[in-house]
Amino acid sequence: MSNYLCDMSEGEEITFQGPFGAFILRPPLRDTVFIATGTGIAPFRSMLHWLLADASRHQDRQFWLLFGVRYEQDIYYREEFERLAQEHSNFDFLPTLSRGGPEWKGLRGYVQEHVPGIVGDRSDMHAYICGLDKMVSVNRGLLKSLGWDRKQILYEKYD
Repeated sequence: MSNYLCDMSEGEEITFQGPFGAFILRPPLRDTVFIATGTGIAPFRSMLHWLLADASRHQDRQFWLLFGVRYEQDIYYREEFERLAQEHSNFDFLPTLSRGGPEWKGLRGYVQEHVPGIVGDRSDMHAYICGLDKMVSVNRGLLKSLGWDRKQILYEKYD
């Protein structure tokens, strides 16, 4: 599809349908942890921009974006998420490196190692998880073991 779009002339029109996915923000909005690895960050980019664009959508809510990659150069949209975190005191961007160099001062390891530190003993939140099946499964199991209902855990896996 990318080549088709690139080969189009300016002003040329196309017809399309969708999106048809079910991985969307669910009401009522609650404090939320977004957990992603790799390209699983993509849906959270639009969700967070929408949430943070209007104070009525994020007022009195806290959001965490826990994003796991191997190396620092793999942190997609880093400047964008850092800017959002600077502009919104209720949003924390938590990049996590599994193979970070000695100069890395942020979180290390795998995202599931940091989830309990974010959610504590709370079970009144939402979690959105996107990434490979193994990471999604581990985090779903972890949250369930912390007393979360499966309806509070929304996920999309892509393998």
